[in-house]
Amino acid sequence: MSEAQVAEIRSAIQTQQKFLGELLEHGHRWELEGAELRIYFAAEKRAFSEMIEGRDSLEKIRAVASTVLNRSVRVCARIEAVAATAANASRAADGAKELREKFERDPMVRSMLQRFGGKISEVKRREEVS
Repeated sequence: MSEAQVAEIRSAIQTQQKFLGELLEHGHRWELEGAELRIYFAAEKRAFSEMIEGRDSLEKIRAVASTVLNRSVRVCARIEAVAATAANASRAADGAKELREKFERDPMVRSMLQRFGGKISEVKRREEVS
């Protein structure tokens, strides 16, 4: 789905119903897969997502989107799981940092690094090794 199509849908809805158009401005990603148009909202914008989930609102968006896209589509609002993914990545990075510090303090590892002039470039837990 192109940015031009998204802009055209937003503009048409804004013209028809200003409040609904304002709600759609909070959607940060639009995705068309098959006959389903998904509008993604960040977790902190959940309230805007819930406001457009009414039958009348979704029907207005569906009608405009179907006209712009030249085919019938089903519209749904989704909450993006970016925040949860970022939190998991942050925890994993903290765990790797702790593990790296543990190895750097280990006398045997320090001895080998000094003897061979090496350095620790990457640390993985056993279950992460592929």
